[in-house]
Amino acid sequence: MAGQRTILVWKWILCAAFRIALAYAIVGCTVLYSRDGIRKYVQFPSFSYMTATLIVWEKTLGDTLRGTWHAFIGMCLVTGATILSLWLVRLDQFTPELAAVVVAVGTFAIVLMPKFIPLLSKRIALCGLVIVYVGTAIDGPVSRIVMRPLYVAASTTLGAGASILAMLLPFPHLATLEVKNKCKEYNKNAHERMNLFMKAMVVEDSAVAIELEAEAKILKEKARKLTKIIQRCQEGMMWEVPYLKLTKPAYKQPADTLKQIEVTLQGMEMAVAASRLQSPGEPVDERLKDAMQSMAQELTQKFVQIKTSFPFSTPTAPVQNPKSAPVNHLPSLDIYGTKQQLSMSFFLFCTKYLTQESSGDSTNSNRRYKWEAMLNGWLPCRQDLILATKWALSLGLAVLFGLTYDKEQGYWSGLAISNSFTIKRQATFSGANARAQGTALGSIYGVLGHFICHRFAKLRLLFLLPWIVFTTFLRHSKSYGEAGGISAIIAAFVILRREGYGTPSEFGIARMTEACIGLCCYIFVEVALQPNRAATLSKAQLSQCLGAIKDFTEQFLVIGTSQSSQLRPLIEDEKRKIHNKVVALKEFIQEAKTEPNFWFTPFQNDSYALLESSISKMVDLLSFTTSATELFSHELKTFDCSCKDKRRQISTDVELFKTRLCSSLKYLEEGTSGKLSPSTPPFSAEVEKELEAENSGEDLEVGISGNKFRTSSINEEELENIINNFLQHSWDVIENNQVANDAEQRNKLLLCLGCIGFCMRSLVIEAREAEKVAKELSRKEKS
Repeated sequence: MAGQRTILVWKWILCAAFRIALAYAIVGCTVLYSRDGIRKYVQFPSFSYMTATLIVWEKTLGDTLRGTWHAFIGMCLVTGATILSLWLVRLDQFTPELAAVVVAVGTFAIVLMPKFIPLLSKRIALCGLVIVYVGTAIDGPVSRIVMRPLYVAASTTLGAGASILAMLLPFPHLATLEVKNKCKEYNKNAHERMNLFMKAMVVEDSAVAIELEAEAKILKEKARKLTKIIQRCQEGMMWEVPYLKLTKPAYKQPADTLKQIEVTLQGMEMAVAASRLQSPGEPVDERLKDAMQSMAQELTQKFVQIKTSFPFSTPTAPVQNPKSAPVNHLPSLDIYGTKQQLSMSFFLFCTKYLTQESSGDSTNSNRRYKWEAMLNGWLPCRQDLILATKWALSLGLAVLFGLTYDKEQGYWSGLAISNSFTIKRQATFSGANARAQGTALGSIYGVLGHFICHRFAKLRLLFLLPWIVFTTFLRHSKSYGEAGGISAIIAAFVILRREGYGTPSEFGIARMTEACIGLCCYIFVEVALQPNRAATLSKAQLSQCLGAIKDFTEQFLVIGTSQSSQLRPLIEDEKRKIHNKVVALKEFIQEAKTEPNFWFTPFQNDSYALLESSISKMVDLLSFTTSATELFSHELKTFDCSCKDKRRQISTDVELFKTRLCSSLKYLEEGTSGKLSPSTPPFSAEVEKELEAENSGEDLEVGISGNKFRTSSINEEELENIINNFLQHSWDVIENNQVANDAEQRNKLLLCLGCIGFCMRSLVIEAREAEKVAKELSRKEKS
């Protein structure tokens, strides 16, 4: 297994290195051997190499076509902006100070453009601004105003054209084929995990169950990587096969389908873990084993059907469909009330709805969300203004100080940060450190290569080949990442191809110094305009996630409402918002791990990771709960009026559970945010004494004093009674109606009932664990 993985990794790396080396060779041959009429327009070959690097490195044909179009948009932006600005100012007085001002104004305008302008387009436009304005400040005006922007446009075109040719020769690297192969691998992976979970669910030996779970976790990590590859390549499919835009979302957005399947498998994993912990070694009912075997056969057929389609025939999800397939083969148990039976019924709920087709509500919700995002993208918000101001000041100061230090090499201070432009928040210090180290490594390699191959200038590209392979590995490392890898490969290539600019060592030192000037300006502006550390943002985002879960529970955890089916689009929208909040929390935690602590309290990565894990599980559990409650409410409508009292009791039980759980989540939210509500009483006098005994402290970073961490202790016994009452009342409703004689409807209701009961208990467990970790985190931050 390890040897096969090594072969696959090397194959991927060598293919990516070959493509970018071929693109470099095409650019180099064009610059060296093309006609004079072509070469005179390619005045900035380094920009051609940079463009090729941004477009073709580890990309598919579809990604390259899309990147070429984005480069064309960026080229139009920089050409129009620079020609207009150069026509308005006096070129004979274009000083470094004026160049810095013009770069800052142009950067502000480009960054503030509508959000649907691609990121790569803005990145290339910013690089073009630096080249045109700094070149004008260094060399003075050319014969015609349009010439220097035209040189930049020609260099961009050469880099983009070389990228397309490199991706086509000797055979194209198709995103369509890549997605198809990865979808098949994921299908096999998901099928294997499903079989492992089924075996672990019915096995009586706890040791064997633990081994099966461990094997499933290994496959889960592999599935996560496959999903990332598919998500990265699915946009390229639209450029290779344009008619896919007119097909079903399952064809053009297979990653969404995989995420839905992954949530279902996550539910199976939670059911297996709960069954092993709550009832270890307890024998499993033989009827349930038979049901598992029957369900396994049905799921096997489903996976075979998925495997033969491209990439998937129908989206699957843990979302219910009231007109679902019959479930007659499930056993008729007395009640799914014990912990083992609840785990088993929840597992069956997951496996059953893995075979169901989801309705179009999620698709319509995603389409509506995209239109809303596009409309909102026209108007800049406060965060957009801050982002534009930050990049404008960074590039303006970088150009000013770069030209002041060394006028001849003033390009590189601005290019060092403009080629890594992004709209997302970055880890300021670690990102700048990765770019600085990448620039240093690449410069050293370039100087050594120039020394070794100084007599054979034509062979320098061959000397660059092993460096391309190395930087491709470097790009996937945690220490350097994409920014460090790009900086390393560009630094080496720029030095290797330079001629007539003094000794390579002098040029390398000058370029490294200019890059450090630009990065220092970037760090200074970032800290000045956005001083909040990632650790502080992680704490705030954690509180927001808990608040969103609390609000979602209060609003959508309902049973018996006649509007439950109409709530589904709104539920999907809220799920997406909560998911985005959790993703942001993960990003802040990851950033905080890599940032230096300075004089602040060390970031408690382990505690935040545990809290993020609990929150993610609660989000998945709420997703299953809303699906089950909707179907359960739909079936309750068919019952006669004699059960109104029991149905009212069911609703009362759910409301009581929500009240208790949301009260705990509220205290947890306030405790993590530092905003307390002393008027809200805790559950018990013991908890009040515990809260009063806690010491007050100060958080200088967030500016809030006396932020005692107060949480209401979860009264598990009370919540357990509420859940048991809910199950009993629901069971009475099922048995006292005609549904008792309808095996299909009865089994469907039992599945929903078991799912709701399991999710309720699991929500209590996760809230309790989150409370424990949060209390421990509070103690560590105060110490």
